[in-house]
Amino acid sequence: MSKVLKLGQYKGIVYSLEKTQVSDAEVDQQMQMILAQSSTKVEKEGDTVEKGDIATINFIGLKDGVAFEGGTGNDYDLEIGSGTFIPGFEDQMIGMKVKETRDLHLTFPENYGASDLAGQDVIFKVTVSKLSVKKEAVLDDDFVATLGMPELKTVDDLKAFIKNGLQQQHDQDYEVKKENMIFDTFMADCEVEVDEDAIDNATDRQMSYLANQIASQGMQLDQYLQMTGMDETSLREQIKPAAAQQAKLEVLIDEIVKVENIEVTQDVLDEQLDMVGQANQLSKEEVLEKIDLEGFKRDLCRMQASRIIINNAVEK
Repeated sequence: MSKVLKLGQYKGIVYSLEKTQVSDAEVDQQMQMILAQSSTKVEKEGDTVEKGDIATINFIGLKDGVAFEGGTGNDYDLEIGSGTFIPGFEDQMIGMKVKETRDLHLTFPENYGASDLAGQDVIFKVTVSKLSVKKEAVLDDDFVATLGMPELKTVDDLKAFIKNGLQQQHDQDYEVKKENMIFDTFMADCEVEVDEDAIDNATDRQMSYLANQIASQGMQLDQYLQMTGMDETSLREQIKPAAAQQAKLEVLIDEIVKVENIEVTQDVLDEQLDMVGQANQLSKEEVLEKIDLEGFKRDLCRMQASRIIINNAVEK
């Protein structure tokens, strides 16, 4: 059974953290990224592959003379020098001519995701069908007009827009760092025992969150594990220390809920249920069918307790 041995100071926690202001270099870097993303392809005048070219290729990968899965492509645009393909692929293409076919003798990295190819010698038969080069966009008011943002008319408008967006990111990062600093200080002043069940539950939640994050990027958890050379057990062990800290914090926050006699009023509950419903295009009744109401109330109480800690912290 988890229990609090000492509830440290949770009001008036002192923190010191400097805010970051956007630099001109950051704005320029962002502008260059926008220009690069807006570049177009034009046919190259010469017929020889050079670094920086975009080669349109057909290729087939062979291991022991047999085509392997995922090793074939047609009309693929490859920027030479981008490091998109395995080491050596793009380097060995340099000097090829349009319409030329060349055998590239390569070795897959030892840590390659597909275990049947990791560390294996292969041959890629590559044919160059076309060569192109990038034509960079020009930063002027006409370019700004092509971005489809009516409120932006000039280059200065675009710079101001980018600067504002970057500052918002810095401010968000500041808030996250500030809260982490405050909670770290709070926890260092507390003593708490957490049972293994609470840690396991926190680890389960962290695993579920990670799986959802990976899925949002179009990948399954087992693919991620294969790419990182881990299994589920080793991933859980990697996550467990952070999950244990989260479990400790939850026990401490629950203690503050008791000390402060925090309860969720019906008005607050209805407001939060409506917000969840609007975010998911559900009625309040549908939300209630899908959630654990007591768990939802507990989380709302924890949020209020957490805000007490944050709102009462003092900047040095």
